[in-house]
Formats: sequence, structure tokens, C-alpha cells
Amino acid sequence: TVPDPENYLTFFMKIDNVKFKKKVVPGDTLIFDLKLITPIRRGIVHMQGRAFVGDTLVSEAELMAQITK
Repeated sequence: TVPDPENYLTFFMKIDNVKFKKKVVPGDTLIFDLKLITPIRRGIVHMQGRAFVGDTLVSEAELMAQITK
């Protein structure tokens, strides 16, 4: 967890093993559920992510990102 996440920027560096499960159309609201795979080191984080529209899983992937102010 990052304290005050609204004060940080996230730059995605790598996205692997992406699976698109359902169609998403303009107007849909995506909700992301991200879990850490490895702890944050030097602002770099490795995560497992899932994207939902409502309760429906629409995509999943492994992500690497840089968290910075």
C-alpha cells in the first residue's frame, strides 16, 4: 500500500501474460484489483492484476511499474 496514492504517479514498464476474457466498450467502468508479487524496491513494483466491469472479470495480467512522486 502506498500512503496518499493520489500524490504519486504510476508508469507501467512491462505487461506480461495478458488475457482478455470479455469485450469492453466505451462507457464501461474498469475496476482494477492489483496484488503485489514482490515488495516495492526503489519504487519498482511487480503485481498481478485483474480488471473487472461490474462483477465480471474482463482481463488479467502481470505488471511491472515505477511508482514516483
